[in-house]
Amino acid sequence: MSTPPKPSNRSSTIPRRDMLGAGAALMLAGCATASSTGTREAVTGGPGAFTQHRFTSADGTSLSYFRQGQGPALVWVYGTLSTWGDWRDVVSRLSPRFTNFVLERRGRGASADGAVYALEREVEDVLALMEEAGPGASLFGHSLGGILALEAAVRRPPARLVLYEPPFPISQRIAREAVELVRTTWKREGPDAALVAAQHHIFRMLTAEQLEAFRQTPQWAKQLGMMESFLREISAVAELPMGVERFRAVDTDTRVVLGDQSPRVLLAEPAHALTQVLPHATLRVLPGQGHVAHVSAPALLAREVEDFLTAR
Repeated sequence: MSTPPKPSNRSSTIPRRDMLGAGAALMLAGCATASSTGTREAVTGGPGAFTQHRFTSADGTSLSYFRQGQGPALVWVYGTLSTWGDWRDVVSRLSPRFTNFVLERRGRGASADGAVYALEREVEDVLALMEEAGPGASLFGHSLGGILALEAAVRRPPARLVLYEPPFPISQRIAREAVELVRTTWKREGPDAALVAAQHHIFRMLTAEQLEAFRQTPQWAKQLGMMESFLREISAVAELPMGVERFRAVDTDTRVVLGDQSPRVLLAEPAHALTQVLPHATLRVLPGQGHVAHVSAPALLAREVEDFLTAR
């Protein structure tokens, strides 16, 4: 494994192109934009404050979600290396038209964790929150959250479904050997070296300069504390079956969202494959965006979601 680059003394401000590359390379990441502490926090842009609530998943795990807004229910599921607070901006823009239910995924924040991790348990979490949201709820999933959302839609069809770059394996899957190398690096050298190893051996998207710049940001520092959950989740993604043919029977109006700057194999291939397989799916490509439009263009992403959910 190559030696991680040493931090530089230059400014940590990252050019927009480099930030888009960083977000795409750490494909399951959601760059932090706000703290998620507290149970009642005001957010500019939507009616009222977010309020925190609890519900119980099928395996008895007590979980948390944040609610804001008015109108039809919309459930939000984010990806790995992310927290509910990363989506506050986008969600609050939808709150004048929708009652938003933002899942705090198991093992994060106020949500408890199960004894053994499995994607199946997380799918059950989504289904339990859909039950909490009530009949007629729509569902949004980003990255790994998109995988969970689509799996949940097989069992409980939402009113409408939005999938933003779920990383299903189409032409190739994430190599198990690469995941184990990152895990070993984490145990021997710590989380910073492990995230660098993930870039080198799994994502392979950043130049050395882009990676060095990204390592100076608060987003990188936040992700260092999430390595354990990242490793268990990326391991589960690496075990997914190839292709998406098994979802052909999902009879739900679906919008697949793809950034035109996102990598082909990791993210663009799944988006196009889902659009072809799902019987009522349409593809929307976001110009100039990658995997983190909720950070780089929250107004654009919110508008795309609203337009789809309100279209007749």
